Amino acid sequence: MTQELPRAYWISPEMQAAIDSVPGGSIRFVKEYDRESGTIAVDFLRLSPEALEVLARLLREKREQVLARRSVRDIVEVLDKVAKKWLSASYAPRVTAIQQISAITGFSPEMVEHSIDLEQVSSQGPHLLHALTNELGNPSYLDDFLLNDNLGGYSRAVGPELVGAIFSSNIPALPHLEVMRAFLVKAACLGRVSAGEPLFLSLYARSLAEIDPELAACLAVVYWERNDMEAESAFLKSIDYLVAYGGELQTRRLLSVKPPGLEATWHGHKLGFSYICQDALSRTGVQELARKVAYDFSIFDGFACLCPQVCLVERNGEVTPLEFAKACSTEMEYWARRLPPRCLEFSDAANKHRQRDLLFMQESMNDNFQVIAAPDDYAFTVVLEETGRFEPTSGDRFLKVVPVNDFAGVESIIKPLGKSYLQCAAVASGETCFFELRRILARWGVSRVVSPGMMATPSMMWHHDGVSCLGKMVTWCDHELMLPEELLGQ
Repeated sequence: MTQELPRAYWISPEMQAAIDSVPGGSIRFVKEYDRESGTIAVDFLRLSPEALEVLARLLREKREQVLARRSVRDIVEVLDKVAKKWLSASYAPRVTAIQQISAITGFSPEMVEHSIDLEQVSSQGPHLLHALTNELGNPSYLDDFLLNDNLGGYSRAVGPELVGAIFSSNIPALPHLEVMRAFLVKAACLGRVSAGEPLFLSLYARSLAEIDPELAACLAVVYWERNDMEAESAFLKSIDYLVAYGGELQTRRLLSVKPPGLEATWHGHKLGFSYICQDALSRTGVQELARKVAYDFSIFDGFACLCPQVCLVERNGEVTPLEFAKACSTEMEYWARRLPPRCLEFSDAANKHRQRDLLFMQESMNDNFQVIAAPDDYAFTVVLEETGRFEPTSGDRFLKVVPVNDFAGVESIIKPLGKSYLQCAAVASGETCFFELRRILARWGVSRVVSPGMMATPSMMWHHDGVSCLGKMVTWCDHELMLPEELLGQ
């Protein structure tokens, strides 16, 4: 018996039949991933522009039949059941995902499994309802007009009919986030899977179909090459709202070709950093703090926007920046054992070898640069550098400690990055100082402030990249029953 190839697509059987009736509507093809462990073949589905338009129409119809008629709490209950399945270590699709995603991306199985746990814990029902409450006030506004005491009448929130998503690949098990957000505002979802990690969404969709085939039919995941402008244009013209992940070039290109009236949420390249104040550098707590910082630099092997690019450490604490860097190197080794780093392809290993040689060369030529740890297996790197400028790292668990005298040193390095790039800051500081720091960081454009060790675990309540991702997708209708002066009791 021929073994079924891993699939990088999902369309409900009913919609697949309709697409197959369109002449030249769908083409299945195999994309091969050449890895050191061998060649991995994945089954992709590419639709013609005409088929994409038909699929979008069918998804809108299914949205009216299913999502529009259900309460938001019913939808949340289904998503909660899916999350619980994926949190079970014995769940077969989870086991499959860990093996297949690891093989394609190079992430270790332990890292993929850890990522699934992180993402699915926050995908459970209570988290979803809290997210809706946080952004809309009451999830039931999505079901019907609801009394709004602040208005002196009734309000209703209305989501788009069809959300289009261009999914990411740098965090395993993340893409379903946009599917959940679409369903939470009662929108169907049509998305383009990323070739970098194409498998999780189809497995997630099958899990959804096991529990609720009707709801799963409100989702379609397909693929087109980046240079397929006709398919992309048909996609953009067929949706009501766009959510896109990608780099600056992709964002600029999509901005230039999308219909002028198409609203969108963009998740482009972002940067984070760690800041350790001197009052957090006690000898009794330094190893625990270093372990948390090392976790932030190790998770997702340093390739996600949630990962910090630099660790700024104040002088004049009980522990010096050099001592803290050495403590971090010990903890980076701990995380390398617990969550092994990705398997490097030959070219990546060669680049890491060259980089390692350059680091030691830089150390020999620059008194302000010191290599703290650079193991022969390239598992991680820790350096200490006296510098007044920001330089992004190469990823692969590269932890750079930069000593600063005070917050003015942080400002000179971080603030010039600007609001377009800043995302998350992990700050270790005394309580009084922390309150003032967060005010300043918010003005700089930082959208999330946490303690070290929390950078990779954002909640569903986070305003992702500073945006109310659910709230931005809905429009409101208010039924006013009182004059303004009556509402205010005048």
